[in-house]
Amino acid sequence: MHSGHVVRAASAQEWFDTLPDAFARLWAQVPGVPADDRWAMELAVTEIAGNLLRHSADPGAVTVRAELSANAHEVRAVLEDTAPGVELDLDRPMPGPEAESGRGLALVRACANVVEHRAGPAGTRWVLTRTAEGRDPEG
Repeated sequence: MHSGHVVRAASAQEWFDTLPDAFARLWAQVPGVPADDRWAMELAVTEIAGNLLRHSADPGAVTVRAELSANAHEVRAVLEDTAPGVELDLDRPMPGPEAESGRGLALVRACANVVEHRAGPAGTRWVLTRTAEGRDPEG
């Protein structure tokens, strides 16, 4: 069974600003989630939210919804927005150390075991999952 929290916002900035509190409430509901899983999913979701703010033509006009859920074995985030979707290359490698941008999606992939992305003219849907089975046994 998952415990969860839904965040809705009338703008991308409002949504971005509410994410830390939403995660804090989720972790309070499910205190057994390991710290590595917590920070990894917070980083992945924040990267997606930051990309929406940076790349949306009008982030103030975008409606956003995030459903955050967790149990002892899995953390999941379903993110939906109304900005026109863009197809992305999710397999794009991490850029070199001299690059000033372009690390966001590589970080998302490193933090989540499963990354699903669906884009269309009416918006974008992301599903990010981090499972106990996918954790690095070394740490």
